[in-house]
Amino acid sequence: MSSDSAGLQRQFGNSRPQYPLGVPGKFDINGKVQRFPGNTIISHLSPSSGLYASLLSLYEKLCQSRLSSVFTLLPPPSWHMTIFEGVCDQVRKPGFWPSDLAIDDPLDKCDSLFEEKLASFDLQCDPPYRMSITGFDPLEIGIGVRLEPKTPGEAERLRNLRQRLADTLQIRHPGHDSYGLHLSIAYLIRHLTKEQKGELLALLEGHLREMPLDFELGAPEFCKFENMHAFHRQFYLKNRETGV
Repeated sequence: MSSDSAGLQRQFGNSRPQYPLGVPGKFDINGKVQRFPGNTIISHLSPSSGLYASLLSLYEKLCQSRLSSVFTLLPPPSWHMTIFEGVCDQVRKPGFWPSDLAIDDPLDKCDSLFEEKLASFDLQCDPPYRMSITGFDPLEIGIGVRLEPKTPGEAERLRNLRQRLADTLQIRHPGHDSYGLHLSIAYLIRHLTKEQKGELLALLEGHLREMPLDFELGAPEFCKFENMHAFHRQFYLKNRETGV
């Protein structure tokens, strides 16, 4: 789940909302996708990846699960890892909106500003990014694969990239330093009972034993989106020295 989930969570504080975070903002109570525009920097999971094939198998298991009514699955072409959170039009507060824009500036203005800055941004390293799977996220907001860089060196270059993006785009989310890398598969549309959580965890952990734990991601993409079902690439970020 992306940074706007953290923003919504801070709005609720310690209280437990009627529905999981993401409902009804991103999805209605029946799982229908809602308009939730914004921009982000991500790396899509390639359909040629062995992990993609494994997640397609998990997708089918989740579709056939008797718990399928408590979550809404994301389309496989949308699967990605967020490199840098960007903004969501509905989350406008310091830390979630660029400091060099007025808090009520239109999203189009933010998109244009980011495009201008990122067009000359230097990635300073060549993809791919080597990642490892460490398990699944807690079943609180949705179903997501928890990720971490494969090596300390890989972790350092991702940290450096995220820091330079924050400086360039003049936006630093409150959870910037503790942001958990992940790949979302579904959003919960109901809070799980203890029994449901146990059953879903058993399904996920059983599939984890079949998954490739190491994989690679390509160059970061600046994307715009209207909802959580599609992230439209505007361009790839490039290493200015190599052109990659």
